[in-house]
Amino acid sequence: MALKKEKSKSDPSRKDKVDHRVLGKQLDLFSFHDVAPGTVFWHGNGMIIWRELEKYFRSKLDQENYEEVSTPIMVKKDLFEKSGHWTHFKKNMFTLVVNNETYVLKPMNCPGSALIYSSRIRSYRDLPLRLSEITDRLHRNELSGTLGGLLRVRQMTQDDAHIYARPEQIESEIQGLIRLVKEFYSNFDMPLSFNFATKPKDAMGDPKLWEKAERALEAVLKKSRVKYKIQPKDGTFYGPKIDINVTDSQNREWTIATIQLDFQMPERFKLEYIDEDGSRKRPVMIHRAILGTFERFIGILIEHYQGALPFWLMPIQVAILPITDKIKTYGLSIEQKLKKEGLRVFVDARNETIGKKIREAELKKIPYILVIGDDEVKKKGVNIRKRGEKKQKFMKIDAFIKGILKERSPR
Repeated sequence: MALKKEKSKSDPSRKDKVDHRVLGKQLDLFSFHDVAPGTVFWHGNGMIIWRELEKYFRSKLDQENYEEVSTPIMVKKDLFEKSGHWTHFKKNMFTLVVNNETYVLKPMNCPGSALIYSSRIRSYRDLPLRLSEITDRLHRNELSGTLGGLLRVRQMTQDDAHIYARPEQIESEIQGLIRLVKEFYSNFDMPLSFNFATKPKDAMGDPKLWEKAERALEAVLKKSRVKYKIQPKDGTFYGPKIDINVTDSQNREWTIATIQLDFQMPERFKLEYIDEDGSRKRPVMIHRAILGTFERFIGILIEHYQGALPFWLMPIQVAILPITDKIKTYGLSIEQKLKKEGLRVFVDARNETIGKKIREAELKKIPYILVIGDDEVKKKGVNIRKRGEKKQKFMKIDAFIKGILKERSPR
């Protein structure tokens, strides 16, 4: 994917807020170790969040008719010389020498995507061709002093995609991407704002193509009726872009999603399609990422919600706390019912006081705590403590299950 500056605007008053690294340890989501600076060691709970985001995102890609592809992590530097990245991004690349040749741990996917496009003759009927790549890891040699938990890492995974389109398809494709961004972020209660970034000083390629790309991108923004600010000279070296920012619960603004219009790389890779009249024409390349990188996005989410993530993302959704050991069997029967519905459940059957069990479950930000004693067994129900609420409520177990199943999926 495209290169973009990762920005955040901080609220100076954050004394009562907890850093995502502290919350990550508290919730047993991830850790960092000196043997791999800037790289995340994901724990089981953290991977649940990752996979739920990935599952939801893949469902959206299926609806939008993307083809999923995968390109090699290690490639010869020649590829990045051809794309222009070697000139503009070399200092951020990890290189290694194999058999006297220089290889690169790829920092972005777009050159590999261009090779997939060029692997066979394309017709105008094939376009738009939407290629998604979210499986492989990218590596960027960030300075050690800039590394910061999940928010800036050296190894990352993007929800990356490259769309190859005919010029007349630019408007509909970018409008579709703006709609996709709005749908995705409606799940996270973070307002959106849009920036239009224009030609930078180190721009690559034909100035006329730059003018064409900027006109096309701004025209789509105007037709989409979204408010936007112009960011002069803040585009990537190969094309102008739309940066989409979110504002979190601490009034910090983060640049995450990006849509970039690229006439330059199709020129450098000589990409073509056969048009309806039999002539060969150059496609337009649209780079896009919706959540940016999984690492950074999860870090932002953790701080935005202070660890109390939406129900569908929480590693443990329901904690069952038997008051005494003899009630454990009833707790396990409830656990089985909930698991059959695909819910993530934990039974705390330790020989501890119920007060301690509740406090520990609350520290883990578990959305629902079910306290069960003799009365609950007799009435075939549970005593519910909902996250963020002090009042407890008795419910029959079937009614409780019916209610929480509505929260199991994103909007």
